[in-house]
Amino acid sequence: MSDESFIERIFDSGDQKVTARFLKPLLAPGGEYQCRWAIVWPDHVQERYACGLDGVQALMLAMKSVHSELKESDLYKAGKLTYIDQYDLDLPPDWGEGQLYVPPDENGS
Repeated sequence: MSDESFIERIFDSGDQKVTARFLKPLLAPGGEYQCRWAIVWPDHVQERYACGLDGVQALMLAMKSVHSELKESDLYKAGKLTYIDQYDLDLPPDWGEGQLYVPPDENGS
């Protein structure tokens, strides 16, 4: 990832670190917003991007993608990948596994 990261999070994996980096979402030529991301593993770098209708959605989808990649990793499955000593990586949850947002009831609360 040649551009400077917009935000990043560092995870522990035993005596090594795993870093998730996100670039600032930008408007792509096709009209969608793209948010490039990278996971810096101990032995390689994985880079991709997510698209959204606006920059917020692109960033959220990039975070969701990174969350999924981290949870599918051998390090996470072996219980060796944590964030602040917890297995909850504190990234947007896996969408599709229940309701992400709860709408207010009819009384507005």
